[in-house]
Formats: sequence, structure tokens, C-alpha cells
Amino acid sequence: MTFSEKKDIILNALIERKGLQYLTDMISRTLENPFFLYDISGKILAKSQNEISRDVWAELIPSGHLDAEYMRITEQAGIMERIMSDDTPILGELPYSRFRFLGCRVRDKDGPVGVATIVEENPLQDGDSELLLIACKAILFEMLYRERTAMQTIPYFSLFKDIIENKAPENEIRERCRVLHLIFPKSMRLLGVKFQNIYRNSLSLYFIRERLLASVPSCFCILYDESLLLVLEEKDVNDALLNTIRHIFPNEDTRIGISRTFTDILGLRRAFGEMRAIQSVYQKLGIEKPLTYYEDILLYHFMELASKDNDLSLFCSPIVYQLERYDQENGTLLKQSLEAFVESSRNIQRAAQKLHVHKNTLYYRLKRAEELFGLDLEDENLCFTLQFSFRMQRMIR
Repeated sequence: MTFSEKKDIILNALIERKGLQYLTDMISRTLENPFFLYDISGKILAKSQNEISRDVWAELIPSGHLDAEYMRITEQAGIMERIMSDDTPILGELPYSRFRFLGCRVRDKDGPVGVATIVEENPLQDGDSELLLIACKAILFEMLYRERTAMQTIPYFSLFKDIIENKAPENEIRERCRVLHLIFPKSMRLLGVKFQNIYRNSLSLYFIRERLLASVPSCFCILYDESLLLVLEEKDVNDALLNTIRHIFPNEDTRIGISRTFTDILGLRRAFGEMRAIQSVYQKLGIEKPLTYYEDILLYHFMELASKDNDLSLFCSPIVYQLERYDQENGTLLKQSLEAFVESSRNIQRAAQKLHVHKNTLYYRLKRAEELFGLDLEDENLCFTLQFSFRMQRMIR
């Protein structure tokens, strides 16, 4: 097969738009050698799946993902630095393998997004280096087509994405952390910044991320689900940090959610679920405040999950509906007053300020409710039940 024919096969495989795996298999078949592609987080995006490749992968990638010790040896030999710093394919060999390899970076305009490698099972041919360059360009175009390069220049993006989406087993995630030499704080929180009422494309969000990192450098930050996600050490999540973020985006309509603490990076998936819950509760309850901790909406999240299989109204205290009927029939505000009271930790002064009434007026209303419905507002269990019921009503409505 001539060089021109091989080139045409690779380009036609790109034009067919059948995905990275198909393109990888066609490159391997054309170059008559095993071929694999991994991103800069150490995730293998595709490896050839033909007869000549199986034994090679059993030796080089027995666990199905890159080995941290192998990568350390590769880095110490200076091979990764050579590959990542130039578009010229690098021919080399490693002490842990009987195969030579030909490696080349896949580069977007912002920097490397992956590494493509030919493993020499059969002797390399003249022109293979040039064909590998063509293959890398084809891979880049396929990644762009699939919108996979927006954040690929950030080494840990693919890692975080796989944790959030549960796309990789735990042992692979931990090995990739070792490959990237990532060390995470002992106690972390996830902070999500969501922009409201503004159309944001990936590029503008990318620049917003750069502005944020310039002021908040000690964090991991990615763009995901049209939000900025920051993994920070728990002690760094404080008023000073939140004021910094507000200062960076003074004219933006932003909402900030903060997860509970987690001590293992695999807890990022749960923390992201908490971010989604915060956004959902924001919308359902029409919350206006720009900052919410997950702890503040945990009860609402529980109700939201319960509502998928149950009618929440069945769990509301009957007293709530009795109060509503009485107010409608008599033009009173007993339910509003009682709700403000229990939401203010049974502090009459604070509840009165919230309702913009004199505390004596509120005191009279509460006494009236106690007399009419046989309530004892000194009973903590009763007050909790009422508060729980009022909040469930908000979720229902």
C-alpha cells in the first residue's frame, strides 16, 4: 500500500464520523501495528482492537489503564517532556517493554489534549512518522466534532468528569491520580458557581475560569454542566473567599452552592449531586439569595427525592390545612404567623421583624392559634412537625 493510499484511508475514516474507536482501529490497520490514544489525565480514550493488538495490550496495559509506575519511568527518561513539547513524533524504547514505540502529541490551539502511540509489533515503515502526524490531526478533528477538547488541556478535567459521571472504576481513578501526581486536601468542599439569565458558551466560561484562578489559585477548577466547579480545602471556604468571588463577578447574576465536606476525591460525585440538588431547590422555591450551603437545603432535597414515589401532601400535618381554611374563612394570618415563628427558632422578636409587625401582635396571633387548635408551642416535637409540614408545602407548590 502506498503512502497516499494509507493517508486516504485515515482521512476517510475521519470523514465517516464513526467515533474515536473506529478511527483508532483504522489507523492501526493502516499502519499494521497496535495503536492507542490517551488524554493528558492518563485516561485511555481508545486502543486498537484487532489480532495484532491483543497480546501487546496484555503486556503493556494489563489492567486496562496506564500504570503509574510505568509513567514515572517514562517521565524520568524525559520521553513525556519531548512528546509534549513538540509536534514531531518521537521514536523510543522503554526498559519495561520489549517494544519500540512512536509517540506524538495531539494538540489543540490551547495546548496538548492527548498522546497517540504506535507500538512496533511489526517493523515501522518509511512514512509512518508523517502518517502519525496526519492521524493526530484526524483525532483532533474527531475530538472537536465530539466537543471533547473544551477542557481537555486541563489535566484533571477528564478525571473529575469520570468521577462525576461514574465512568471509571475506583482502581483506575486512583491510578490516574498517581499518574498525574495529584495530592488532594484531607477535607474538601465542592463550590459551584452558576450564571443565571445569561447565555454562556464554553469559550466565555473558560475565560471566566482563568479570571477566577488568578484570584483563587489554591483550588482545582473545571467547567462542567454550564457551571464553574471548584474543589477547595475546607478551611479555605470562608467569607474572604466568597467575597473574592463576588468581587470578580460584581455585575453577574451568579448563584453559589457549597457541598458538604468530603475526604476522598471519589466523594466528588456525591458532592456534585448536592450541587444539582441546590440548583433544583433554587428553582422550585424561588430562592433569591446568591449563596447556599447544601446543609441549608438538605431537608428540601430529601423531600424532593421522596416526592418521586410519594404524595408529599399526605405527610403534612393536618393542622396546616386547618390553619389555611380558618385564615381563608376569617381573613386572619395565623398560618403565616405560626410559620414565621417556627422558622425563626421560636424567637418572637425575630419572627415579628420578619413579618413587619409588633411582637405583641404576633404574640396574640400565636395564642389564638394555640386556643383554636389545641396547640402547645412549647412542645419541640410539635414545632418541628409544623416546620417540616410548612416546608413540604413550599416544595409541593
